Amino acid sequence: MSRPSGILLAGGASRRFGRSKILEPFDGAPLFHRPLRALLGSCDDVVIVLAPGGPELPLPDGADLVSFAHDDVEYEGPLAGTRVGLEHVRHETALLVAADMPGVSSRLLSLMAERATSTGGKAIVLRDAESPRPLPAVLLVAPALTLARTLLESGERRLRALVDGLEPDGLPEAVWSGADASGAWRHDVDLPGDLHQDPATR
Repeated sequence: MSRPSGILLAGGASRRFGRSKILEPFDGAPLFHRPLRALLGSCDDVVIVLAPGGPELPLPDGADLVSFAHDDVEYEGPLAGTRVGLEHVRHETALLVAADMPGVSSRLLSLMAERATSTGGKAIVLRDAESPRPLPAVLLVAPALTLARTLLESGERRLRALVDGLEPDGLPEAVWSGADASGAWRHDVDLPGDLHQDPATR
């Protein structure tokens, strides 16, 4: 069975963090390496979306299937970055993750991809406390790209608008906890102090 493509959103402004956060050390490597490795373990190819003119990032060993793409406009938000990623992936489905999500695992992403294949829906997300979150997500590329373009043309900038518009299947904790018992996927890095928290215990 063919694995999906991966999209890593890495073009954010890091305003709350106070400086670019994705290169900050985390567990002995740049922060973005953790979610990137999760994508590499569950995808056939990965596109990293950067800010316009941003330099390519230092990649870990075994990242031969990684390519870079750039946002058209600086800091337009995750919806714009998602559109760019969807335009560059190779497969019909794509796993979408942000570069500041060190708790995401390849096991969890593979579970989501398998569920997307079995249900045939347009999107898969994870449900937390009865509310689905927009990241991580599995997106069916063709309808997601069409909707992303339409939303951006209308002035919308929220990634949630795209995910909600695709009527996602929200996996409950009873399902995703089999791949991530502690819910580490919910750990994202917004402030410098978040770097020192264990994703498995946050």
